Amino acid sequence: MRRVGCVFLLSWLATFPLIAESQPRRSPFQPPAAEAPPPAAVAGTHEFTGVIVVDKSVLINLTDSQKKRSFWINVGTSSDGIEVTTYDPKKDQVTVRIGGEIKTLALKQPAIAARSGNAVATVPVAPNVPLPPPATPAEAEREARMLVSDLLEIGMQQRKAYEEAQRKAAVEAAKKSPAQTSPSKP
Repeated sequence: MRRVGCVFLLSWLATFPLIAESQPRRSPFQPPAAEAPPPAAVAGTHEFTGVIVVDKSVLINLTDSQKKRSFWINVGTSSDGIEVTTYDPKKDQVTVRIGGEIKTLALKQPAIAARSGNAVATVPVAPNVPLPPPATPAEAEREARMLVSDLLEIGMQQRKAYEEAQRKAAVEAAKKSPAQTSPSKP
């Protein structure tokens, strides 16, 4: 019985060196390991859905209709296996390299819903644009103070709206309920 237990224990312990060798240990004090390049994107599922031009900076919005995800990429840079090479503002076209294939995409035209009167145009746009990090600690502190100030102001506005709603509710309740003091008959 004891021999069977030792054999089992030895065979069980023999599996651990394989696991330990397959996963090298990294010190938490070393710089992070270089990330693997992003997987190649499929070339046929992307649409050019938006552009933001500010001074010399041009941000292009590409939407992957298969993954239902959009990307804001600066012209001349790449992200998630997609490189935006050029933008032609006259033709509203962008040249991109997706998975090694170069494609020219035209700006997706908005869908127009006709109504009696005004027409409404809708263009899908990614909701968040990454902001650059603050350049200095002083700028970071200023941004933090501004955020706190904005949050306090929003809180005060909500408090005023709440108090106003409470006053209106009290006035409406007073109008609906009969008067507490009714003249008594002698």
